[in-house]
Amino acid sequence: MKKKQVVRIITWSTAALFIPVLGQLFVDGWNWGINDFAFAWVFFNLLGLTYVFVTNKIKRRGMRLAAGAAVVAVFAFIWGMLATG
Repeated sequence: MKKKQVVRIITWSTAALFIPVLGQLFVDGWNWGINDFAFAWVFFNLLGLTYVFVTNKIKRRGMRLAAGAAVVAVFAFIWGMLATG
């Protein structure tokens, strides 16, 4: 895994947290604490790193897309299970 890929993943996972920050500021009932933001940041980084790890050796674009969809589906399932208890 290249350093450039890791930096890109960290940058995008940090940028993705602007949505909950805006929700925290402008939406009534949005109650995220610092632990929720930290968990989301780590979770997004794990998602990106898992995608890079899984698709690192795959050359065909269709297979990369399928592997990426599978990784996102697994992480969405985990997020949903954690969110609903």
